[in-house]
Amino acid sequence: MTLSSNNSHILLNRIAPLQGNVPHAISKIKASLAWRRDFEVEKIKNCFTPTGDITMRKIIAQENETGKIYARGYDKDGRAILYLHPGLENSNNEMNNMRHLVYSLERAIAATAKKSGREKFNIVISYKGFKLKNAPAISVVRHTVDILQNHYPERMYRAYVCDPPLVFRTFWSIVKPFIDPVTRDKLQFCHGKAGRHVLMERFDLETTERCACGTRELRAFNSTEYLNAPLWKTFDE
Repeated sequence: MTLSSNNSHILLNRIAPLQGNVPHAISKIKASLAWRRDFEVEKIKNCFTPTGDITMRKIIAQENETGKIYARGYDKDGRAILYLHPGLENSNNEMNNMRHLVYSLERAIAATAKKSGREKFNIVISYKGFKLKNAPAISVVRHTVDILQNHYPERMYRAYVCDPPLVFRTFWSIVKPFIDPVTRDKLQFCHGKAGRHVLMERFDLETTERCACGTRELRAFNSTEYLNAPLWKTFDE
């Protein structure tokens, strides 16, 4: 197997959590490369280029129109911030949901690489407006976790769950068993003054959204503007 520069990064990200077990890492990377081919990741990444796939472009545009997931800004070390707003879920099509997730992950990776040369990104999860009716099906949860853990290992730097409501406890009790210990250790639940302190250490609060204790009212998200910007740009950059 010949590895491109991009695939070499995937291999290194495989070796780290496997404590240097190279044969196991190679087996994993082969599986991920096959998955990327079958899931048409390149088609998803490039659908908004002039020669991009029109059908895929429509799918991503529809999934993104409410602003449920998008990259905006960076932490103090130049890692992109991927905002997730589960309360803005607008689709029950699992496959299209996952395509949109992959587009968003690839965008955060591309923006981070362009900004700082780093490989990991942050996730900020805002549960504003979230109700149990917005909670995804178990199959969607499993699919999301599978993609993150098996095909984007060591890509997430931290995930900040901001001011989750009481109803989140029920959802978390369902999701938690599917998340491996390494990923769980990267989750930080941010409440009140202590949560603000955590976020202030990592982010410039003048450039983060209110849901992440931002101190300024930022421009409202515009999906059309975002999707038609280069993949390596976060929103409002």
